[in-house]
Amino acid sequence: MITEKDIETRLAEILTDAGFNVAANEVDEGYSKPAVFVSVYPSTVTAECYDMEDVVDSIEIKYIPAVETVEECADTAVTLKRLFMHKPFDVSDRRLTIESMEFEIEEHILYVYFDLEYRQLYESDDEYDTMEILEVGGDI
Repeated sequence: MITEKDIETRLAEILTDAGFNVAANEVDEGYSKPAVFVSVYPSTVTAECYDMEDVVDSIEIKYIPAVETVEECADTAVTLKRLFMHKPFDVSDRRLTIESMEFEIEEHILYVYFDLEYRQLYESDDEYDTMEILEVGGDI
């Protein structure tokens, strides 16, 4: 089972491996620039079958450049697109891909948005007795 924390941790690892300074979302001041903040939150969940669910998690990556220019933000958008759109990445036991990304530059800060969709088993609190004998009958 994948959690939003698993996804956030993996995205932070990918960004760190690519040379980005990933800061915790709780930090408001005192981080060195350039800095990246990653937020992952559940968007939709749809029940499938008895113990399956289709999950859509929404991701926001906020990039604050060292030199606050639109050019640096645009260059970083290309880098982030290459990191995440052009190759799948693993989270827990899954390989995830991104179908589309949105970019926005506001006051020289880059925002990147995308969704991750996946299907997974969910844990049920229901307990059932183990079946011991299965009788199948029919007049053939």
